Amino acid sequence: MSLFHPDPIAELLEKLYLPQWNAVEWTFPAHWGLQVPDDVVSMYVFTQGGGWFVPDAPGAEPIRVRAGDHLITTRGTAHRMLHSLDCAAEPVAERMSDPTWHVPAGTESTAMLYAQFSLRELKQNPLSIGLPEIVHLNHRAESELRSCVPLLDLLSGVKREAEYGWQLTVRKLAELIFIKTLSVELTHGSNDNRGTNHLKHAVTDATVGPVLKELVQSLGAPWTVPKMAKMANVSKSAFSERFRNLVGTPPLQYLTEIRMQNACELLRESPIEIANIATLVGYESPSSFSNAFKRWYGKSPAEYRRGASENKNG
Repeated sequence: MSLFHPDPIAELLEKLYLPQWNAVEWTFPAHWGLQVPDDVVSMYVFTQGGGWFVPDAPGAEPIRVRAGDHLITTRGTAHRMLHSLDCAAEPVAERMSDPTWHVPAGTESTAMLYAQFSLRELKQNPLSIGLPEIVHLNHRAESELRSCVPLLDLLSGVKREAEYGWQLTVRKLAELIFIKTLSVELTHGSNDNRGTNHLKHAVTDATVGPVLKELVQSLGAPWTVPKMAKMANVSKSAFSERFRNLVGTPPLQYLTEIRMQNACELLRESPIEIANIATLVGYESPSSFSNAFKRWYGKSPAEYRRGASENKNG
């Protein structure tokens, strides 16, 4: 692909906001089990051994996972990951609290990278972009995923050496693997028939795609539906109908969602003053931003920032 060729997959993934992203590498002995609650998106990458993915839903069938498998729960549904179907499971949060836990690798051991982020503070799942509920690929079978292997080796080395900053490096490397896995799934699924109401189809649409890209890149602009329609060179009604059909929500509702997700990230991850955040995400005054944020999230921006800070320091 030319470096200058439009890349709709990159446009879908480059603005992902993954609240409370965390990642660890574990080596488990022969018998183990993890329990993950609702509203937590999980990624498992198995480098040795395997197990069973068991959704906590009536009638759901277990999925066998093996070395080389990448499995992502894009909807954040509750589940267990077990060495064998009769194993007990411990809450994943308890295991995450001890990221250095490790046992010597043996023939019966299972080694995996686990990463997760929370959906609890988001009204719209950032992975609602045409992905299946479960992404299940294997880097031994998928040539496009083989670039993850040296990243996994580097991650293991970083953890083993445990120099200052190693946990941050593990999280960043895991994020690269996460994005690569999603990219491969989206590329494979770009010609399937999973439905038309997916953002990936909108991004590649000649009418809506350029407007979506501009929305994401210029959140602070004074957007209106007539302005969007003019950019798309169609009538207001035609643009609104096509946008809703492709994206699943009206244009201004979608704009509010991405503005608020961006605001959440800035409030959580940056020291930028709330008044300046209001301007960055397209509001004329701090009060109008505060009112809109409170309607959307249920808390004021200041309350949200305090809560995020307490969670970090707790």
